[in-house]
Amino acid sequence: MNRPCKECGTAVTSVPTFLEFKGQEIFVFNPVICGPCLEKLCQDYSTDCANCGGTIPPYSHVGILKAGNGENQYIHMTTQCNTPGNAFYGYWGKGTVREFVQIEACS
Repeated sequence: MNRPCKECGTAVTSVPTFLEFKGQEIFVFNPVICGPCLEKLCQDYSTDCANCGGTIPPYSHVGILKAGNGENQYIHMTTQCNTPGNAFYGYWGKGTVREFVQIEACS
């Protein structure tokens, strides 16, 4: 089933779209995006992980750390990067966090 790319309208023949970007394998199921558009989005909107310095591509889940100056820092949602006790999580979109939530800690 061909569905149109959300960015350019080109027919996408298979989902997920796969891309290797800066040493990371990226699989995007939703939204439907063609390979060239996914690569451009990664180049334009990726951010750096505050813990490891690696790249966080768009359409990734992120942990959110509160920096001392009131700004947010973003981390990979992996066991290597996610800080124990971190209660803020979101979804990295086009250069900003989408669907930001706070998980309440159990006592």
